Amino acid sequence: MAAPSSSSSATLAKARIAMSMDGNVIYHPDSRITPPHTEPGEVCCQCAAVRFRVPAAQPLGVYHCHCRECRRQSSSAYGTSAVYPVNGLFPLDPALRSKLSVYIRPGVRSRTGRDMACFFCTACGARVMHRYLRRRGRAAGADIAAEQRPGDETGCGGGGDVAQTEARATEEAEETGRKDDPSPSEVNLTDEASYDGTTLTIKGGLIAGLDYSRAVHIYTEQAVVDIPPEVEQYPGTPPP
Repeated sequence: MAAPSSSSSATLAKARIAMSMDGNVIYHPDSRITPPHTEPGEVCCQCAAVRFRVPAAQPLGVYHCHCRECRRQSSSAYGTSAVYPVNGLFPLDPALRSKLSVYIRPGVRSRTGRDMACFFCTACGARVMHRYLRRRGRAAGADIAAEQRPGDETGCGGGGDVAQTEARATEEAEETGRKDDPSPSEVNLTDEASYDGTTLTIKGGLIAGLDYSRAVHIYTEQAVVDIPPEVEQYPGTPPP
């Protein structure tokens, strides 16, 4: 093997070498990577490409959700979401929207039966926030239950369920009636008429200075980790 050049040697001297699990060599800068500076109430993704302020001084609620859907979407033992009013954040600023990609999670995967727009950073992939979409074609709860897969019927959908009762969900479904659902690509996410409700959820880990002291554990019947008995908790959806 040829000896490294002086320039490459200098580069290696300033780097820390690590071996990844697949055997590939990864070079990390020797100097400490300073995390992005954030102020309390600022939302910042892992790579700091997505940054904005929460739309209210305090969240309407903070939830640690242990349902299967939240475990999948957080890639962890549970998902943490803070509920905020949409006013002040939506409609999204075009510059912010350009840095976000969207996955529309089908309503049949959750208890409410409503589709949800899940926003991600296009650069680092961090999940940023969720907002429900208007009901687009399932008029009866029985139809929703029939389409659910075993084990998915108690997914809360990311914390947003707590802002809506079962009664309101049923009423909205009956008013909407039955019609063909458009594909996700046909949903205009820049149009406020596409969304439902007055709240959204922002992922707790991205919010600087978020107060977790009153966080409520929900869907604990599906928990895979121990939950302290003294904290507020509910086996499913908390009371409205």
